[in-house]
Amino acid sequence: MKEFLNKIGLFYVHDDTNPYSYSPEDYQIENDDKKIESHKNYLKNLEDEESSRLTLLESKTSQLISQTGIIFSLLSLFVPILIDKVTDLHFTVKLLLLILLISAFYFYMLTIRNALKNFNVKNFNYSKPSPKNVIILQDKNIDVFFAEEVRDLLYCINVNLKINNRKATNLLHSYNSFKIANTSTGILVAVFSIVLLFFNPKKEGLITDKPIKIENLDSSIIKLTKAITAKKDTVYLRIKDTPKKKR
Repeated sequence: MKEFLNKIGLFYVHDDTNPYSYSPEDYQIENDDKKIESHKNYLKNLEDEESSRLTLLESKTSQLISQTGIIFSLLSLFVPILIDKVTDLHFTVKLLLLILLISAFYFYMLTIRNALKNFNVKNFNYSKPSPKNVIILQDKNIDVFFAEEVRDLLYCINVNLKINNRKATNLLHSYNSFKIANTSTGILVAVFSIVLLFFNPKKEGLITDKPIKIENLDSSIIKLTKAITAKKDTVYLRIKDTPKKKR
């Protein structure tokens, strides 16, 4: 049960440890231009890949929120029709439909909740190389500056990879909730369709196969008319015509 709840983002605790256990300060090469340049280019490519990955994660998150919002709106329009058609159903069928409906709404809301976590900017502090390095190391050799840049990239990649992994986890939780919500909606529509096809609602009123004979209908209508007329409170005024003046 706990594993299932974690898959949909409930009671899930993100791992706050860095993906790599190295320390940027372990990089001490400062006297080999070509080697340092190669290391910098390699790390720069890794950083660019994480930037592209971030763009993809945010795009998928926005797309999932949009799709969920559309389906959520359509499901809301379905509710009045469902309420109107299930009035005469058995309690067990009503309960089943209600559970499916609430389940679909809940998991769609959970989908949006998990996806919106990725847009809470204060929880994602991405790291970038500090521009102060240019001022601090302006009197140093280019080897020293490149080495410091490599150390900054080592630190940034480790931090940014951890943050992107966290966003990917939120997106996965949102996707799992979206699948369950769609499944609940599909079952709801299927059950509702079966009920409409095979359920015959109770007919209200008097049902008989023999003709009904009503005796003394005319006299009854006359008595009813007199009774209604006697209770009228309307006052009728007679207005005489005003004689016209002769010219």
